[in-house]
Amino acid sequence: MQQFIKIFLVLIVTLYGSPQAFSTDAEDYSMEDAVADVPLVPHIALLLPLQSSSFGDAAEVVQQGFVTATMRGEALPLIIRVYATSADPLDILVSYQEAIAAGAVMVVGPLTRDGVSALASSHLITVPTLTLNAADSEHQVMPPNLYQFGLQMENEASQVAAWAGRENKQHAIIISDNNPLSRRLQTAFANQWLQLIPHATVDSIAFDADQGTLNTLRRHTAGKDALIFLALDAEKSRLLRHYLNPSTPVYATSQIFINSSDSLFNHDLDNIKFLDMPWLLQPDHPAVMAYQRADKPLSTDMERLYALGIDAFRLMALMFQARSAHEVSLDGVTGYIRFVPPNQFVREPIAARFDKGRVLLVNIQEEVLINER
Repeated sequence: MQQFIKIFLVLIVTLYGSPQAFSTDAEDYSMEDAVADVPLVPHIALLLPLQSSSFGDAAEVVQQGFVTATMRGEALPLIIRVYATSADPLDILVSYQEAIAAGAVMVVGPLTRDGVSALASSHLITVPTLTLNAADSEHQVMPPNLYQFGLQMENEASQVAAWAGRENKQHAIIISDNNPLSRRLQTAFANQWLQLIPHATVDSIAFDADQGTLNTLRRHTAGKDALIFLALDAEKSRLLRHYLNPSTPVYATSQIFINSSDSLFNHDLDNIKFLDMPWLLQPDHPAVMAYQRADKPLSTDMERLYALGIDAFRLMALMFQARSAHEVSLDGVTGYIRFVPPNQFVREPIAARFDKGRVLLVNIQEEVLINER
């Protein structure tokens, strides 16, 4: 990453000897403690909303994944301290300052969009900071040393648009609802589609569970030059599937996937193509095999957050070794991760489709060859 960080790490090895164990003793760390502790303790700060009623469970699972990766990954000559916050952006900013004052040489977090937006708008970034979400606005100018990483589904929607573009179609039909995430997915897919496909057109249909409306979908989604993008969750997609024109290709993001074991549910999503992470779809992936699963069974959404914690640690460790973020890439459990200037680490999930109740991986390159014949 930055040269002063690499020099500082050598000094840490000299002062503190062998790498120290994972520490969570900073959950109640205060500014007064930082002032009282002389010398300060160089460390990595993990900033999570563990005290939030809304995000606490998610934060706990991210922490579990992060800890799992520390046990398997390359040892670092630093302790890791967890700073527990609420979801209040002001509390997050105060905790960030406390971490820096206590000697943090790198920060991982925050986890919430509001927290990332607040941090990006502040003037507090003095050490490399790897966020676990994106700022609310993609047009917000990011300060130097702040790097965005996470499970942003808008990136997935853009990647799905690029994949769907290989169908040699020109017209995309997007079905969405009033949910803020659905609207963001619609915008991301449409922007990428119109940018990539010559003479492309887009049509939007609002989700409506009314039987009369559903009965019109087959006609509205027909056309040899058309494909469909579902900016919807699994339940709504399942309801719509049999009303869509059977000859029109259908694409979706990872929110359509709940699990591989419910063949009856997945059968109702037959032939829909989607993207998701190796952690859920590819058990024989080398990184997936290397890391232990959570002690207790998790929902699919929580499994994604657990995997995020694993890759957050691995990505952070690589950042220490690199001279520049441009050198950093990772074949992770959440997907292939690469740096996209000026400040993003973008995940590239793997492709799959539902087939008669099963979930099959798709080789996009082979699809391209078939389409070109």
